[in-house]
Amino acid sequence: MADSSNVPAMMATMIVCIIASLVFMMLRFYCKQILSSSRLGLDDYVLVFSWILFLVFCILSMQAAQYGLGKHLVDIDLVNDFPKALFLIPIGQFFAVLSISVSKSSFILTLLRLVTKPYQKVALWFMLLTINGSMLMIAIVQFYQCGAVPTEGCIEGNTVIALGVFAAGYSAAMDIVLSAFPSLVIWNLQMKTREKVGVIVAMSLGLVAGVIGIYKSTTIPNVARDSDFTFGTAIVLIWLVAEFTATVMAASIPFFRPLVRKFSSKGTSRKESSGYGMTNRSRGHKQLGSQVDMKSSVGPDSDSSKGIVVSNNNILRKTDYVVEYDSASHDEEAGKPHREMF
Repeated sequence: MADSSNVPAMMATMIVCIIASLVFMMLRFYCKQILSSSRLGLDDYVLVFSWILFLVFCILSMQAAQYGLGKHLVDIDLVNDFPKALFLIPIGQFFAVLSISVSKSSFILTLLRLVTKPYQKVALWFMLLTINGSMLMIAIVQFYQCGAVPTEGCIEGNTVIALGVFAAGYSAAMDIVLSAFPSLVIWNLQMKTREKVGVIVAMSLGLVAGVIGIYKSTTIPNVARDSDFTFGTAIVLIWLVAEFTATVMAASIPFFRPLVRKFSSKGTSRKESSGYGMTNRSRGHKQLGSQVDMKSSVGPDSDSSKGIVVSNNNILRKTDYVVEYDSASHDEEAGKPHREMF
């Protein structure tokens, strides 16, 4: 069975997911700090921490693959390599479980900055604490699982498996719940309807991570009880790295609005420079709005009548037009005071 191995698929998936998650995370920071001139928040630093945990997990798993992880048990040197694999696998899984819970924590912290209603904050804090609590529990409990020769104080394998399925399933279920949260928050923001829908869809991509997590949790019992567990564990780890990457993508894509607007603005500029849609804005001028002063006078010397033209005891309307010059962009929203949320 030497020709049958999950090592190539596991290694390739980990490398691709390391790069993909890093690229999406860096684009998030570029859009926030460079394009939007916003400071990085706690959710950003938590996301970086989760990626570091994920990287450590991948390195340990790749090292364990050199000693038999992903191979059939009959193809492993049980004397020299197998003990090393048994030592590295649980340590790698410890960092893997923590990376999943911390990445979800980053998304929850982002939502906590947006919600205003008390019940929403309570719900998010509940999910934040319970997700991290359950995942930390299984990350630690696995080290106390009884071996072939049970020791005093060890935890039976079936109990560890049940806790692992519960933690993974609960985390995945919370992903699905969190995917519905953005619609409650974003819809009330001062944004165009088209942009609201786009942000809600982007932030709801955590649903993908939830589906992956649910499928992963269904594979845990069979793999854990299989005597050829080194081969099956690699499959679980493949789904785990996919779940982490999906979570990072879902947490990063909503911040790409400035980048999309930047490329859209360049496309509009090229059209206008070609002679299409020539308006005052193409020459860098934009009328932002006007103020209409309808003040009434109580006397000729009152403050409210200053600057108002009076003719035949009638107060005429005074209109002030505000014009702003913007040579950097031709976007309809360029130059407006704008508070960048995503």
